[in-house]
Amino acid sequence: MRLYHDIVILGVILSLIYYECTGLSPAGLVVPGYIALCLQTPARIGYTLAVVLATWGLSRLLGNVTILYGRRRFAVMILLSFAINWAILKTGLLVHNPGLIGALVPGIIAQEFEKQGIAKSLVSLSIVTGILALIMLWLGIPVFPV
Repeated sequence: MRLYHDIVILGVILSLIYYECTGLSPAGLVVPGYIALCLQTPARIGYTLAVVLATWGLSRLLGNVTILYGRRRFAVMILLSFAINWAILKTGLLVHNPGLIGALVPGIIAQEFEKQGIAKSLVSLSIVTGILALIMLWLGIPVFPV
């Protein structure tokens, strides 16, 4: 359990370094650590990214009919990601629920998509997560599915 927290903290440190060097956020400070810890379950990462895209899209549509900015926009994205996940699970759209990564992670990623764009966010997230994965492999932590 302790190692889990260490990877997330290391992810925050690497995210800060990456941001200072590039000016780009890797989809939030804590996100790369959580993604790196879930590399063994690619379906979970895919499901989370699908919820993120739905959250981002719906928040853009909501922005056409209401004023969304700052903390209000962030709160709406967090709540939308909860609602979308809940709706998917309640309607039975998935035969197997891969699970969402973290409670707040989808809202954080959607916020970064809105701030700096999808491509920049995903590329930055991939780079920092890749570095974390290499560090995890070096430490002997299983990273990829067997």
